[in-house]
This record gives sequence, structure tokens and C-alpha cells, in this order.
Amino acid sequence: MNYITKSIFIFLAFTALLLARNDVPSCYDALKIDGPKGPAQKELFILVDQTTVLDKNMMIFTYKNMMKFIKNGYAVTIASFSANANGKYTDVVYSGQLETLLEDKEKHTIAKKSLRKYQSCMNGQYKYAKKKATKALVRVLKGANKKLPHSDIVKSLNDISKYIIKPSKSHKKVVLLVSDMMEHSSITSFYSKGSLKKIDTSKEMKKIEKSGYLADFDGADIYIIGTGMVGKNSYRDSKILKTLTQFWEKYFSQSNAKLKEIGTPMLLEDIE
Repeated sequence: MNYITKSIFIFLAFTALLLARNDVPSCYDALKIDGPKGPAQKELFILVDQTTVLDKNMMIFTYKNMMKFIKNGYAVTIASFSANANGKYTDVVYSGQLETLLEDKEKHTIAKKSLRKYQSCMNGQYKYAKKKATKALVRVLKGANKKLPHSDIVKSLNDISKYIIKPSKSHKKVVLLVSDMMEHSSITSFYSKGSLKKIDTSKEMKKIEKSGYLADFDGADIYIIGTGMVGKNSYRDSKILKTLTQFWEKYFSQSNAKLKEIGTPMLLEDIE
């Protein structure tokens, strides 16, 4: 098996594994009911940069917006990333879809005893998904560490878009990216002498294109929270921050994505 064939095999195997994953047990399978199947109506991908430490209000904002997607027929996937250092690497910590409810006419065909079990199971499914997703989100948000030596955002987004977002069959894809968006890797660095530099968008985009790590988000809506954060209560100079946001606007415009809003650091509106 040559290198190219092996790479394709690994990609297909990994993709199949992710597509088959659902951390939320099926009520229809458990009760042997022929319920509606298929991809989620909407899926929220929460991507957490482990080098970005959020304050309490931003954590609450992230949680509240995640809960809007913990509903029947919707899915949530939570992944963390940074650089391959100190055990901090790209990891899918939760991926779950709640099943679509039966229509009223379909419920009439089920015996009353089975229907009570079905309703109880679906209520339990929601509580289970809420608890499991919340635990995963808290773990990755509180696991952030500003002292990590590298922030490999470009490479991580390429991997996540390729192996997680694009293979998803969900009808609508929404990404909440939790990151300071300050790249510091072997591809390029947004720092100069320890401080965030004024970014030349054209020059930096050429580096990304040359690296081969320009992502494909499959038309997903993108929201970013935490852009430019130094720590919990410190933020970047507005002029420097503007060049940072201009770069990412260009990046996502060339990555098959719809950039809805960049929070610097906070989003002004909820995610839709």
C-alpha cells in the first residue's frame, strides 16, 4: 500500500467513524419503533481553541447558544484544538443528535403503553444530551491555557473542516469558533517581538495558500467569539485588531464559509 493509498484509506475510515458516531442513544432502536431517520435539520459545531481563556460571561454565552441546538432533530458537535503540545490536540469530545419526534398521525398507530414509554424515553434523551454536552463543553472551556507555546489555528481548521464538518450530512451547518484567532505556528505567526503585529492580509493569505491548509467549510455559517483576547480581562489595540479581523474575513471568504459575525471579543447577537 503506497503513501497516497494509505492516506485515502485512513481518511475514509476516520470519516466513516465520525459519521457513525452519536453519543445520544436512540429511543427508536431501544423500543423497536420505526421512527424518522436521517441527518439533522441543523448542526452546531463548537470549536474551542485551547489557548483561549474565556471569562464567565463568555462561557455562559457559549452555553446558552449551545442549548438552542439541544432539541429534537438538531445535532451538536464539540471539538477542542490548539497544537500538538502537552496533550492538547484536536479532539471531538461530544457529538450527539436528538431524534426527530413522531408526527401525531404516527403516534395513533402505537399502543398506549408503548407510546408512554416512547414519550418517557424522548424526555430522557433530551436530559441525557443536555447533561453530556454540558459536561463536555465545561471541560474544554475550563481546560484552556494561555501558556501553551503554539496556536496552530489554520492547520486545525483545515483538519476539522475536512474530517468533521464537510462529511456531516446535516442540512444546515453552523460553526461557533471560540478562539483569540492569533496564529502562531510553523505556517505563519501573527506576533512580532512578543506582541500582535499589524497583519498584511494579502501576504498572510499567500502563506496559507502555499501551505495547502486552506479549509473548506462546506457553506457553513461561521461565528467567532474571543477574537484578540489576551487574557480574561485584557484586549488588543483597536487598530491592530482591525487588521486581524480583516485577515479572517478574507480567509473565510476563500474557505467556502459564510462569516456571520466576529466577536472582538464578544458577539453582539445570538447564533442562529
